[in-house]
Amino acid sequence: MMDVFYRIGGQAPHLPWFLRRLEAQGLAAAPSGAGAARLPSSWIGLECADGWLDLGRDGDQALAERAVHCRAIGLPFSELAGEWAPAGGEHGFMLLAGNPPSPGSSARAVLDALAPQPGCWLNSGPIHSARFCQRALSALLHAGLSSLPEPDGQPRALEWERQVSRQWQLADKLRQLAEAYLAERMGLLPPYESTPEAAAHYAANLARTLLLTLPDPSRWEQMRDALEACLNDASRIEKNR
Repeated sequence: MMDVFYRIGGQAPHLPWFLRRLEAQGLAAAPSGAGAARLPSSWIGLECADGWLDLGRDGDQALAERAVHCRAIGLPFSELAGEWAPAGGEHGFMLLAGNPPSPGSSARAVLDALAPQPGCWLNSGPIHSARFCQRALSALLHAGLSSLPEPDGQPRALEWERQVSRQWQLADKLRQLAEAYLAERMGLLPPYESTPEAAAHYAANLARTLLLTLPDPSRWEQMRDALEACLNDASRIEKNR
């Protein structure tokens, strides 16, 4: 394995999990006092000789400012996002990488070591793409989990109006999230036709897929009325049996 040294920056609850994973993979942190830090001590992430792996969870503007700062000093910048958990320290993390490090770099070796296996991370696209994907996929996961039966297994009355309303609220937030990503990061507006740049990365394709899949909000009331009519018809048929 190539000699790789890194410096962990900032303070956050998830940083010890990342440090434990790297140590388990044989990557040692740079000795204290080994060279002057090039980046602010408040930044959360991993500084390598040839790149910064950003693990911050703050606002998008702050992320953009860090990327600009790194560009100004000639340090490649990569954005990492995901649903990080303590178990990642042992098994590796499921990572989304925006603007991932170049192959052969020490930053790439660190990224590979953090994953369950080398290369087992998703190249989501340019900077900001990892955050978008993490937010969208987390929302979809939440929607799936919320539709599962209650843990106690007891039957409950179908509160379809509340469930549909909750799903439509989530769909509306996903739509806004996807529209904002395509407009702000890709310069795309309706009808969101594909471009070579958009087709080349995962986040833009995910955003376009969400917008093509989600129903038109102007039709939601019509769809709700149609669903209510179907349920009423089913109830009458059941009573007449």
